[in-house]
Amino acid sequence: MSSLDLLILPLVRSGGQDQPSVPGLYVASRPRRVARFRERDELLLYLTLQASATFSADQINNLLDSLAKTYFSTSGSVTTAQRAVGEALNQSLFDRNLRSGHQAIGLLTQVVLRADRLHIAQSGPLHALFLSSGEAQDFHDPTLAGEGLGLGGPTAVYYSQVELNANDALVLTAEPPSAWTTETLQNPQGQGPESLRRRLLSKAGPDLRAALLHAQPGTGQLRLLRPVRAVRPGLSRPVLTAPPLPRPVQTGVEPAPIEPPPESVAVPAQSIQTPPAEGAPTSARIAPARPLETSVSPNESTPLPSGHAVLAPPVKPRASRPDSPNPMLIWLGSIGRALGTVTRKFIRKTGAIVRQMLPDEGIFALPPATMAFTAIAVPLVVVTIAAVVYFQRGRASQYAVYFDQAKVAALTAQSKTDPQELRQAWQSTILLLDQAEAYQTTPDSQNLRQQAQSTLDSLDGVERLDFQPVLADALEQTAQITRMVASVDELYLLNKAEGVVLRTVRTNQGYQIDPTFQCGPGPYGGFIVGAITDIAALPKGNDLKATIAAIDANGNLLYCLPGEEALAKQMEPPDIHWGTPQGLTVDTGDLYILDPQTNAVWIYRGMEITKPPRLFFGEQIPTMHDVIDMAVNLTDLYLLHTDGHLTTCDYSGLVESPTRCEDPATYTDSRPGRQDGALIQDASFTELLFAPPPDPSIYLLDPVSKAIYHFSVRLTLQRQYRSQDPLPEGPATAIAINKNNRTAFMAIGNQVYSATLP
Repeated sequence: MSSLDLLILPLVRSGGQDQPSVPGLYVASRPRRVARFRERDELLLYLTLQASATFSADQINNLLDSLAKTYFSTSGSVTTAQRAVGEALNQSLFDRNLRSGHQAIGLLTQVVLRADRLHIAQSGPLHALFLSSGEAQDFHDPTLAGEGLGLGGPTAVYYSQVELNANDALVLTAEPPSAWTTETLQNPQGQGPESLRRRLLSKAGPDLRAALLHAQPGTGQLRLLRPVRAVRPGLSRPVLTAPPLPRPVQTGVEPAPIEPPPESVAVPAQSIQTPPAEGAPTSARIAPARPLETSVSPNESTPLPSGHAVLAPPVKPRASRPDSPNPMLIWLGSIGRALGTVTRKFIRKTGAIVRQMLPDEGIFALPPATMAFTAIAVPLVVVTIAAVVYFQRGRASQYAVYFDQAKVAALTAQSKTDPQELRQAWQSTILLLDQAEAYQTTPDSQNLRQQAQSTLDSLDGVERLDFQPVLADALEQTAQITRMVASVDELYLLNKAEGVVLRTVRTNQGYQIDPTFQCGPGPYGGFIVGAITDIAALPKGNDLKATIAAIDANGNLLYCLPGEEALAKQMEPPDIHWGTPQGLTVDTGDLYILDPQTNAVWIYRGMEITKPPRLFFGEQIPTMHDVIDMAVNLTDLYLLHTDGHLTTCDYSGLVESPTRCEDPATYTDSRPGRQDGALIQDASFTELLFAPPPDPSIYLLDPVSKAIYHFSVRLTLQRQYRSQDPLPEGPATAIAINKNNRTAFMAIGNQVYSATLP
C-alpha cells in the first residue's frame, strides 16, 4: 500500500491569467469490482486533442470515464492495462475520424500510483518532468510514443516508471516553457506544493497548460485540488492563493467551478490494497518540445468548457470487439446480408424448378424450418470464417509491428558503450516485447527477451533464483505479512492485519499452520498485550524455552513457544519512558528495542528486562523519526530510513572512545554505470536483515522489484536476488533467511515463496 498521496494542482494560464482547472485532466474513481492486479492502482488520465472540430465536455467526460473502466477491467501488469487504454482510445478516435471526415489526434498521458511507484505511459510527443532531490528528468521520447492516437496505425506507448518519495513532483505537459531548464527546476525538494506551483508559473510566460503532481505523506490517494480565489488587499481582481488541506469528495470527475470556491476540493480515487519492476526512467534532461496544436476537436461545434475532460464515446481495447463500427466488420456484415438474400432466393427458385421437373414434387420438398435455418446458417458460417481470418491476421500484424520495433531497439543497444544508455536501450527492448507478446508469443520473441534480460541482469548484478510457493494453504486474502523468522523446519509469520504471529511447520505438502500456537494480543496475567508490531528469534536453550519474542506498541514483551500458552512480561521502561516501541532484535543474548519516537535504541543486557535499559548512543544521536527497521551485528548498529538510506553506528562503552555514527552511510556499488552514495539507484528498501557467520551479510528488501539486495557488513553490494519466473503482482512485504540451509523466503500477498541461495 502506498504511504504517499499525490496532490494535483493546475498549472494553467491563458493570456497571463491563471486558470483554476486543467482541461482534459481526469482522476479516476476505482470501481467496486476490478480485474485481478488492479486492486491497489490509482489512475490519472491527461488528454490533449489536436483536431479540426470541437468535442463537447460530455463527450470528453464519457470517453475518459470509459478509458478508466477499460484500465480497471484489464488484468495483468500495469503496462498491459495501460496499453489496453491506449488501444481503446486509438480505435475510438480512428472510428470517429472515419465517420466524421475530420482528423482528431489524441495525446494521452496515463499515470498510475502503486506502492509509492509511478508508472507513466505516454502516447504522443508529451513531457513528464520528474523533480526530485535537486534533479530534473524529462520522460519524453517521440520515437517510441509516436505522433498520437487516432490515425489508424499501431498504438504507440512510451513507458517509464520512477520511485516516489515525499516532496517529489511530476509535471505533465505537451509543451514545457522554454524557461523550464535543468537549472531553473533544480532544488525543488522540501518545497510545498503551492510554493513549487508558484515557482513554476513564475517562469512559464503568459500561456501554459500543465498539471502538477506533488507527493505528500498519506494513504495512497490522488487528490485533485482547485486553488481558492481570494481578493488580496490593494487588488481589485481575484487571484489564486494557496489551497488549504484538501477535503475528500467521492467522485471521479472534477466538480464544476463554484464562484468563489469556499475551499480547495480534493477528488481522491478510492483506496484499496497490493511491478512489477517494469521499465526505467529516461536520462535526466529537459528537452524542448516541438509546438503542438492544442485546440480540441472532432465534429461537434460546442466549445470545450474550462476544467472538464474532453473526448468521444466509450471504447474497449482493440483486442476485444470494439463498440464503435469497424470498417472491416461493416464490410463483413454487408457480405453476410447479401449472402443471406442470395441464399434465400436461390432456395426458392431451385425449389420451384425442381417441382416443375419432377413428377412427384413432394418427394424433395424441404420443410419451411429447414429452409429458414439454411438461409441463416450459410451466411453466418461465411462471416464467422472471414472474421476469424481477419482477427488472426490482425493480431499477427500487430505482433509484427511491435516485434520489429523491439529488434530495432536491440540493434541500437548493441551499438551502445555507455552503461546507462545500454541499460535503457535493453529496457526499451523488453517493453516493446511486452507489447508484441500481448498479441502472440513466438520462439523469436522469447529468444530476444532472453538476450535482453540476460544483458540487463549482468549490468544490474542480478542472480535469478527459483522461487516457489511454500505454504500448503494460502492465508486469508486480507493477510499482510510484515515480518518472518525462519528456522530449520519452522517459519513464523507476523500478520499485521490481525496483529498476531503464526507458526508454520514444514511437511511433505509444504509449510502448514500450527492451529495450537498462540502468540497475539489479549489479556496476560493482569495486563493487556496489544497488536504485535515486531518479532525476533530467541537463542536456543533460553530459560523460558521460547522460540519467538514479540513486542507491542506499549512496551509489552511476549514470549511464545509451541504447545504452550505465551508468557507476557512488562519491560522496565527507560528513564524518559516509552514513546512507541516498534521494533526489536536479539544479538548475542542482548535485547535491542527500537523507539523512533524518543529517538532511541535501548539495550537490555542479557535480556534483563526487569532492569532499566541502557541507551545505545553516546553524545552523538542520529535523527530517527523516519527509521523503519534495524539490525545489530555485535557492536555495529544499522538503521534503515524510509527513503532507503542507512545510518550505521559503532557502539563503545568507553568514555575515551564514545559511540560514533555515520548518517548517511555510504553504499559501495561497483556495477557498470553506477556510483557509490547514500542511496541505491532504482531501489527503495523497506526491510533490513543481518545474517550471522559463516557468511555475515546485510540483506535489504526492495518491495516493488521483489528483489533481495545482498551487501557485505561494510555495505558493499554483492548481488541482488530475483525470481527467474514471474511472481504475483503486488509488492513483497517481508523476507527471511534461514542460515542453516541457505534458504531465502519472500512474502507477497497471502503467500510465501522460497528459493535456495547460491
